[in-house]
Amino acid sequence: MAAKTAPPRFDPDVYTKIILNDLVVYSVYYLHKQGSEITSEDIVSACFILFPKRFSLQKYPQWPDSAVVSRRWSDCKSKGYLRGNSARGFQITAKGIRRALKVEKLLGKPLKPVRVAKAKAEESTVPGKEAVHPELKAHARKYVRSIEMSDAYKHYKKQKPLNEFDFRSLLLTTMESPPATLARNLEQFKDYVRIHERRDLLSFLEFCEGRFSYMLGRPEKQAGKRKQKK
Repeated sequence: MAAKTAPPRFDPDVYTKIILNDLVVYSVYYLHKQGSEITSEDIVSACFILFPKRFSLQKYPQWPDSAVVSRRWSDCKSKGYLRGNSARGFQITAKGIRRALKVEKLLGKPLKPVRVAKAKAEESTVPGKEAVHPELKAHARKYVRSIEMSDAYKHYKKQKPLNEFDFRSLLLTTMESPPATLARNLEQFKDYVRIHERRDLLSFLEFCEGRFSYMLGRPEKQAGKRKQKK
């Protein structure tokens, strides 16, 4: 997803009534507008982040159901909305864009953070602070929990070294995921921990960003140079 701004949040009461194929088409259209190459993992991530109640595992709702997404993009290809494959990447067709625009109208306007009126005493302490929409905060909480339960974070707290597999697992990616996918997921995770004001987790993610900067296509950051016990 986009690194600089949070992705749009749609009303679950609305998108749960839209067929899965259409939600996949819209998710690919959203990625298409970002202007980057679209991998199979990008599609899984976009579907889950945009429409978590439709693309999560039933038993583990904090994780995306990649099997459902892959079945649906196959349907979308057969209908002429998408082209490509997991090896070469995917593209949305002109027919797919027209379909996505219709879905966009059905989805309506994205949910927005609601500004809450504050007492004067509070305003003097945290002026202009906005409350996060409950749906977005609940969605972010799933990722906060996922970070806390990750091997990477457990090793970090115990001052143990982290490896590439730990980092990729933390970001819900595979060993084949490209740098753009890793960077996008990392930025999204940072947005989620900021929503819950978890400075400890933000420091951890920034440490990982520096430690594994070579996997993100970025210069090494100082945060990644914290010494760990061998």
